[in-house]
Amino acid sequence: MTIAVTVCLSFAVFAVIVWGLMHMRTPRFRMERAQFQRGLEDVIAGQADDNEWRALTCYPMRHDPPLEQLRLECLQIEEEEYTGKIPYLFTEAGLSKLREVRERLLALPQQD
Repeated sequence: MTIAVTVCLSFAVFAVIVWGLMHMRTPRFRMERAQFQRGLEDVIAGQADDNEWRALTCYPMRHDPPLEQLRLECLQIEEEEYTGKIPYLFTEAGLSKLREVRERLLALPQQD
């Protein structure tokens, strides 16, 4: 009798664990426009380091195509104007281009 109860309980626990693992979703990082704007402003102001810049530009933003386009422009600016020196990670020309990206970001229509 105790063996049957043990086997049933073991099976139930195993089934719950398998069910839970099947329904778990992988964590997703999703940057919104306001977060992107703050990150750009920090870089422009010289208050961001390389890690913050990487967090800003290294994750695709498939949920927001206009924001993804701005992210790709930032990567292009990085290729041309990035110095990596603290406090300003970019040359003056790069900072100017990033200000233009920020202005275009502010001009985007609001999301629903």
